Amino acid sequence: MSSKIRVFIGTSSNGEDAEIEMAYEHSIRKNCSRDVDIIWMRQTNEESSFWYGWNDKNWSTPFSGYRWGIPEASQFHGRSIYTDVDMINYTDMAELFDMDIPSDKWMLARDGKRFGGKEFCVILFDNAKFYNNMPKVANFKQHEFHHQQLMQQFIQHGMVGDLDPAWNSHDGDVDPYHQLHYTSMPTQPWKPAWFTGEAKEHPRPDLVEAFKVAYQEAVDAGYKLEDYQIDRGVKYGIIGK
Repeated sequence: MSSKIRVFIGTSSNGEDAEIEMAYEHSIRKNCSRDVDIIWMRQTNEESSFWYGWNDKNWSTPFSGYRWGIPEASQFHGRSIYTDVDMINYTDMAELFDMDIPSDKWMLARDGKRFGGKEFCVILFDNAKFYNNMPKVANFKQHEFHHQQLMQQFIQHGMVGDLDPAWNSHDGDVDPYHQLHYTSMPTQPWKPAWFTGEAKEHPRPDLVEAFKVAYQEAVDAGYKLEDYQIDRGVKYGIIGK
């Protein structure tokens, strides 16, 4: 098992999620027992980037479809963790990274009510199993519905093993949790500007306080908001809700 934990985080491009990026990164590094390599997956105007030129027309977020490029971005080597940005970590990610993946499964994700019965907000990938077994990113990234189609194909072909839902607790639906996920976009405490729906107050003040505590801990540890609050001039084509 590789000693370094590789974590791909899907996020926005222009600083819209700066507060949670800062809080989440600090929480991961604070709790992890091994070195962590964090790769921020952002839409970009740089043509040389792996994340350039994806069709985002039917994405709910600025990063929805990027997760399916992770095995190739990892050169089909070892393991990689994917998560959305809207999370706070409370448990050593080495425990997630080292989990057993059954030989007949390509990845682990928790069960849920959406997307055909799996929730792909946190995924543990066995990257080598994707090699020569799915199209290269260049062949699907511009397809309008590639994100939705790949999710359904993986589920229908039984490629997704079960992940403890404590690693993807949707607004506290599993408690205690290893990862708290602010999955309801209207109620996210930091109110990202790319969200085009109606913003609402979070129904659980304790989870709003959890975000505030994690953010303040990052500030106290020397993390600076201006390092994350960067406008990269990216224009989204996303649904945004």
